[in-house]
Amino acid sequence: MIGVLIIVFCTYCSDDKDRSHEELPAIQRYRSNRIQSVYNAAMSLGFKFLILSGEYGILEASDPIPYYDHLLQSSEVSEHTKRVADQMEAQNEDEAKKYIKYLKIALDFVVEEVK
Repeated sequence: MIGVLIIVFCTYCSDDKDRSHEELPAIQRYRSNRIQSVYNAAMSLGFKFLILSGEYGILEASDPIPYYDHLLQSSEVSEHTKRVADQMEAQNEDEAKKYIKYLKIALDFVVEEVK
């Protein structure tokens, strides 16, 4: 497989949350200047942004989540680490497939131009 470098800005979740009962995008659920600052930096540079949640693992800014109140406990870290690793692997595979698709389209175009 072709190696793909993916730059991601990531920060951890926040205890301060919007307590609305409906699901909200993660970026709206968490009320944190830190999260908003990292998100704004990622967007201004065109990089992917993720939040590491103690409840859900890796979240994209637009991922809808309900209100929750959970502090990751030390006894949960090992299992949570496995979950996050699996999520990262799945995201990397999806990103790599996307870039391979773009590469194939570009190569097909070049081949057609050469003919």
